[in-house]
Amino acid sequence: MLVALCSAKGAPGVTTSGLALALSWPRPAVLAELDPAGGDVLAGYGRGELSAGGLADLELAARRGGLARHLDSQLLRLDSEGRARLLPGLADPAGARHVDWDRLAAVLATVEDGAVDVIADCGRLRAEHFPAAVVRRAAAVVLATGSTLRAVRAATQAIAELRGGEGRAGLVATLVIGPGEPYGEREIGEALGVQVIGSLPRDAKAASVLSDGAPAGRLFAQSALLRAARTVATRLDEFAAAHETRLAPPPAPVPSAATAIGDSRVR
Repeated sequence: MLVALCSAKGAPGVTTSGLALALSWPRPAVLAELDPAGGDVLAGYGRGELSAGGLADLELAARRGGLARHLDSQLLRLDSEGRARLLPGLADPAGARHVDWDRLAAVLATVEDGAVDVIADCGRLRAEHFPAAVVRRAAAVVLATGSTLRAVRAATQAIAELRGGEGRAGLVATLVIGPGEPYGEREIGEALGVQVIGSLPRDAKAASVLSDGAPAGRLFAQSALLRAARTVATRLDEFAAAHETRLAPPPAPVPSAATAIGDSRVR
């Protein structure tokens, strides 16, 4: 199952939110850094770890027709158990124009035959080389927004764009970052006209672990940010799975016994 995260403008914290959700996801998950502006997780949470692979190497594999079988070799562990893994993003944003987003979307939507879910950090909606094909293929699209008047206004325009023209009306939701500044989930949901999947608090200490590689400490897992992320992850998983089921094509009709026997005689 593929879930796409994006933002309208500014920096509401899509990457930090995506990382928190991947670490809190109820099943094995991959955080795919697809922001055309480049990847940040290794520089922050990874404490400056360098990777020669990731999205850039996958793009090279795609040109040779081997994207799917090379995906697993490009994934890095985000936790000790390996339940959460990372597809590192582009080191050079200039490479975004060469990525075949359509082909990548098809692979990410069926990782390990659907046994692993993918949370795609797609970056800012109107960015150049935005991975629109990934958004179209996703079971759910989540717009991350702040709760200020300016943020909600930008989100209103972005929601209209996400819902228009691609039959995505029921698949778009929003995630509120820093609720109560000054608006809450209910007010934002009414203004945007879509479901609010939940909210993540402004938890500077826990966020610094994810965004800047600060020491986690023994209470990190019980921080306000991670507790909220577990709640949002569960809701988002259920939301996306329900819509993916509705979108799935109906099973082919099973021929009756008489028809099957008749077919076998003819052939």
